[in-house]
Amino acid sequence: MPGKEDMRQSITLNIRYDIPEDEWQKIDTVYRSMDGWFDSQDVSRWYGMKDAPRHILASVEPGGILFEGEMESALWTGWLTVLCARLTMALGREVHDVEM
Repeated sequence: MPGKEDMRQSITLNIRYDIPEDEWQKIDTVYRSMDGWFDSQDVSRWYGMKDAPRHILASVEPGGILFEGEMESALWTGWLTVLCARLTMALGREVHDVEM
């Protein structure tokens, strides 16, 4: 069983905070299509609340959209691969880790 430090995940995607409203609507549609969507009024999240054993939270930061969570590395990688592919298709430009 991996230790808690092996479960902490974080990535910032290359989506600016100041994109047009129609792009935010496309992002919202993609978010809702993702496995584990957890309908919440305060923050975009998947699988559960921040204290759940498995969770992902998204926040808009000056450098891009930050995704943080607790999840096994293989599941995290697979989930993000699907997310980036769907966002790329929805927005019409490549979405990836800002550190690429």
